[in-house]
Amino acid sequence: MIGVVAGLLAALLAGPVPTAQAASGYVLIARYGTAVTTTDKAITLGVTYLHNGAKVKKATAKLQYRRGDSWVTEKSVKITRGKGATTVKHSVMARTYRFSVSGRAVSEEFTVRFVPARFTVSGSGLGHGTGMSQWGAYEMAREGASASDILSYYYPGTTLSTAVNNPRTVKVQVLGPPSDARTTTSLKVTSGGFTVIGDGTVLKTFTSPGTVAIGVKGTLVSAKVTLANGSVKNKALASSSRLTLTWKTGPVTVTGAQGSYKAGNLQVTVIGNRPNVVNELAMNTDYLYGIDEMPSSWGKASAGGAAALQAQVIAARNNIITQAVRWNAQPGGVNAACDCQVFDDTRSQNFTGWKKAGGTANQPWRDAVDATISAAGVQIVRDAGNGIVETPYFASSGSYLVGEARESGTASNADVFGTPPLAYLSHVDDPYSTSAPGNPNLAWTRAVSQARAQQLFGTSEYVTALTVTARYPGGLAQSIEATTLSGAVLPLTRTAEGWRTGLGLPGAWIAGITGT
Repeated sequence: MIGVVAGLLAALLAGPVPTAQAASGYVLIARYGTAVTTTDKAITLGVTYLHNGAKVKKATAKLQYRRGDSWVTEKSVKITRGKGATTVKHSVMARTYRFSVSGRAVSEEFTVRFVPARFTVSGSGLGHGTGMSQWGAYEMAREGASASDILSYYYPGTTLSTAVNNPRTVKVQVLGPPSDARTTTSLKVTSGGFTVIGDGTVLKTFTSPGTVAIGVKGTLVSAKVTLANGSVKNKALASSSRLTLTWKTGPVTVTGAQGSYKAGNLQVTVIGNRPNVVNELAMNTDYLYGIDEMPSSWGKASAGGAAALQAQVIAARNNIITQAVRWNAQPGGVNAACDCQVFDDTRSQNFTGWKKAGGTANQPWRDAVDATISAAGVQIVRDAGNGIVETPYFASSGSYLVGEARESGTASNADVFGTPPLAYLSHVDDPYSTSAPGNPNLAWTRAVSQARAQQLFGTSEYVTALTVTARYPGGLAQSIEATTLSGAVLPLTRTAEGWRTGLGLPGAWIAGITGT
């Protein structure tokens, strides 16, 4: 008897007992733990049913939720030996429940909170957002702007100028650390003969195409040659600290690399026990022919974007000059971590070599490169102090609503990257990006997990809402507030690029954030 009374007392302490059921001897007690779950996970709700302290052997209870002043049955719950359980899962943020056994007992009311499992971010634009918008440049060209017009618009205060057509080469990493984990690769010559050079000495010249299998032997590069005609198979050449491949026709492909290569040569070294491959080629011409940053088709007469391609060439040239010069003071004039001055991806500029330089379809791009070279030199962008400036660019500005008007713009380098402000990288309005035909970046959505939101705002509490509270000129997110389950408001300000990368978004032009 003492055990029954103790059990009943413990059950009653779980929540208030309505007066009516206490008087009747029937008691329904809800069990709901913390009563919080995410919208993608069900929560278990339990119920205990007693009569005069004893467990009711069999019954059916109704789980009901409040709708206004009424109670609506959501589901029936079987009770066996005094206990029953069920699960609920909803996208609503909160729902007040109770258990009921018709005519006999009701439990206390309790509220279950369903916090967002993720947040859906809606926005527009693509890229970091400072400098030249490529889709904007395309639309400006379509509207009759010249390359000079485009560049002076997106890089305020600069002028189109010339520089000596420097014959120097540039070394582009096409495979290797830190982004590539391969321990082997192959250099495949698709046409014509080739020569393999080890540490400055010719190891062998072959008169037909073939493949050089590359491996790592300590700090040395190993090489085995197989010719396409079958006359040579796995011929081992002397290992060397630097293996150089030259060819007569090409192109050459590198297993694991994104491009193919017809200009210059390929050099293989060992860095971090992995093969490192660079394409060394003429900076002002061959390198630019291989830059794949704008569709060549924009330069067709029917598309009207030839001036945009020329502006892209000049911006890319400025960038390669400034990046290559950066390493002049280092041994060999290179970044020792990659034996290169630039990477072949967006860490520098997207370079695919012959994939971009070759073929009839890419003729407009080659024409654009050639149009920036003359007897006077190569075209570049200079600032008011006559310096050659770095010219970042990105795909497309996004847009945002101000009242009923939609505005679009770039942002300053200080707002995007947190670097000291540069006059030629200040905010400019960009209605051109959103007007460009075919721009696929006018609207997008991305999901951000609850865990990521908590991590970003440094809280162990569930985040229930995210709200953009301040924007940089151009409409890119500057400050976002997180509201937690307890009602705390956590403000956070980051650079535009900090928000873009932190939330995993195409761009920082955030239109809104909703919990789902």
